[in-house]
Amino acid sequence: MSIVEIINHDEVIYRILDKPPPEPPKTPRYESQLERQLKELKIPKLRRTFGYAETPLNPPEKFLRQGEGVGHPIKKSDHKCNVSGKLPPVPKHNDFAKRAEKPNTNFRVLNIKKVIKAKPKTPEPRLVDTRDGHIKKIKGSGEIPEYCLRKDFGQMPAYLVKRNRRIQKQLDKIKYAEEHKESLCKLISAQERQELLNDLKSNWQILQKAFLQLPMLTDTIPKILRKTKMEQELRQLEKDIALVESNPYIYIYE
Repeated sequence: MSIVEIINHDEVIYRILDKPPPEPPKTPRYESQLERQLKELKIPKLRRTFGYAETPLNPPEKFLRQGEGVGHPIKKSDHKCNVSGKLPPVPKHNDFAKRAEKPNTNFRVLNIKKVIKAKPKTPEPRLVDTRDGHIKKIKGSGEIPEYCLRKDFGQMPAYLVKRNRRIQKQLDKIKYAEEHKESLCKLISAQERQELLNDLKSNWQILQKAFLQLPMLTDTIPKILRKTKMEQELRQLEKDIALVESNPYIYIYE
């Protein structure tokens, strides 16, 4: 086993660790070209303070007049009062000095008369209900009948009376409308009945004439259908004629 003796060396334990990465270079700061031009022009810097250090005061000649303050200014009106005719005369000084004369009344006598004519106050009826002298008013205690002696006791309230009257008026209107309502059926007069009968007979004659003019041979479907249709209409007209002739009174419904 050999021993190596190292005398001169620059190795340190802290340098063995990895070194942190170097910081990236900073980008140059943005400077506006316009600002450079303004600096070159040397424009004086105005309004860079909050105001005057000491507020300048107006001279005594320029004192504050009415309506010139910070508040609301007084509105000047251009209105002119144009009075037509003569005005009443100005009252004189002596007119104000005149006062109404005091009435010569003796208030003592008036008070004495009032006291003599005044009625004594009636004591309110009370009731003692215990031996210790407990007193209570009789009115409202229930000891004596009060509500049964009232004028409106046992009567119907006013609002119910009005309501019943309103309902009765509506019922009367409905009843009157039903009594005077026109009937649905109407009796035709004898003249109208005769005109109806004549019209039915004339229609039957026209249809009978057209039926007799039909061909004897019905060999096609349209001929058969036309003949059957005319037969049905003739039967119906005969029934209607018989109905009108057998009934002297005929009612019709609208």
